[in-house]
Amino acid sequence: MQSTSGPMATQEYRDELVAKGLDFYNNKLRDLLEPVHNSEYVVIHVDAEDYAVAKSLAAATRAMRRRHEADGRLIGLKIGREPEFGLAARLIAAEQAAAMPK
Repeated sequence: MQSTSGPMATQEYRDELVAKGLDFYNNKLRDLLEPVHNSEYVVIHVDAEDYAVAKSLAAATRAMRRRHEADGRLIGLKIGREPEFGLAARLIAAEQAAAMPK
C-alpha cells in the first residue's frame, strides 16, 4: 500500500483515496461480493479500478501487487457489514505513530 510518509501522506490525500475506493466498492463491487464473500477481504486498485478478493488482507494485497507489478494506490476493506475492529485499530495506531515527532 502507499507509503504514509512524505508529501503524499496528507490527510486530504488519504481522504481522497478512501473516498475513491469506497465509491468503487459501493457502486460496482458490493452487489457482486456481498453476501457470497462476507468476512473475506477485498483490495481495490483505485487507479485501475481492479480488485482482488482473499481470505486475508495480506493475501488480497499480494494478489493485487502481482497483477499490477506493485504500482498504484490500494485500499483494503473487509467485505460485509461487520466492522473489522483490528484493522481499524492498526490504521489508527499507524496514523498516530506517523504524527509523533522523531
